[in-house]
Amino acid sequence: MKIIFTTILTFLTLLIPNLLAQNSTRISGVVVSGQNEVVPNATIAIVTGTAKRTIITDGEGFFSFEVSKESILISVSGKNIQEKTFPLAPEEFSTNLRLVISYIIAPIHEELIITTATLEPSIDRRNEKIYENTLFSRDDQIFQTLDAGINAGQHEGGGKSLEIRRFGFNLDHGGVNGGLKVLTDNIQQNQGTQGHGQGYLGSLKSLSPELVKDVEILNGPFSAQYGDFSGLGVVHIKQREELEQQLTVRLQRGSYNSFRSFLGFSPKLKNIA
Repeated sequence: MKIIFTTILTFLTLLIPNLLAQNSTRISGVVVSGQNEVVPNATIAIVTGTAKRTIITDGEGFFSFEVSKESILISVSGKNIQEKTFPLAPEEFSTNLRLVISYIIAPIHEELIITTATLEPSIDRRNEKIYENTLFSRDDQIFQTLDAGINAGQHEGGGKSLEIRRFGFNLDHGGVNGGLKVLTDNIQQNQGTQGHGQGYLGSLKSLSPELVKDVEILNGPFSAQYGDFSGLGVVHIKQREELEQQLTVRLQRGSYNSFRSFLGFSPKLKNIA
């Protein structure tokens, strides 16, 4: 009896592995991206009718496992990988599979909050000390004394209007590209109704340096206070209402035979409201 039992056990020991080997097979392959790049450390889940197990691809994106000869599902997932499932029937089993996946871009922030604040124009001021010893051959040369990134010059040809530039922007006559508004005692000097419809500034012929009390410079952007033409700032020239001396006489001479004279009379009047 003992001999018969031993014989049967030996037979089963030899038969079962052969039966299992006949009912299982090895599947292997590589996981790649849409650009044919190997995908290392991807998680592969193998789902059969009775079990589920996972393996990890190696540094070359390679994988290998054994399964029984039945339909299975292979699912590929991992960091920044869009999970994808590949159904395989037994006749599709191979040792040279290529599983193609797609990457997804992980969100950097779950929510993005944008805050803003109103940009307040900065204000600079120049007082009369700047103009006490300044020789102006043209009245519009006041712009050069402001040191505010403003450049003024004539168009080609003598006697033409001023061309205004600020911070590298050509404003033509003062009103283009947002404009530079120029006022003298609250009276705008360049307006859209003037020449070219572009805020024709002309020259500030009514301006005498001796009468300049101070200049207020707004360094943009558009100002609700001043409105149109204030995109690249505002130059507001304020003149004196009186001179320190009752009589002021000034003579100036410069290079290239330039000269200039100024005569001012500032009487003290009574009973003037």
